[in-house]
Amino acid sequence: MTKKTKQLINSITAGLFSILFFFLAYIGYEKRNIDLSKQDKFESIIIDKGINIHYGSKGQKSDVFFISLKNLDKDLGVYRMSQNYNDLLQKVNIGDKVKVYYQANSNKDENININLIQLEKDGKIIINKNEYEQKEGSLLYIGLIAGFFILYLSYRNYKR
Repeated sequence: MTKKTKQLINSITAGLFSILFFFLAYIGYEKRNIDLSKQDKFESIIIDKGINIHYGSKGQKSDVFFISLKNLDKDLGVYRMSQNYNDLLQKVNIGDKVKVYYQANSNKDENININLIQLEKDGKIIINKNEYEQKEGSLLYIGLIAGFFILYLSYRNYKR
């Protein structure tokens, strides 16, 4: 295989990875301005709450804040990189009536749906959708930076 052929194959591979990263950026962009009226909404009473381990679809584990609601078959939760959930533990209690906005998750491997977008209690916002948007929006920046960086490296490699 010639040097130019190897460079071309490397460039094509890098291009495919760039497309993947740009797709992640697109997902992050789409989740930046969530319209709550288009999300699943549920109003019920909290029957359990706390910190539990979230088992992701790829075997990853992380501590999350969760709530269990009466007549909702899946626990809903929030993941924070800081792992600081003290404010949530203090603001909601078992027996409280709450309204939640979330994205339904069909992934059977996850024990807690961490797509809780907004939590309201007595008309007050406990978990604001901005927190979810910022977390998901980080995909936008990661995808753009990584995508352009890989394209740059690919271009540099191909020109050698």
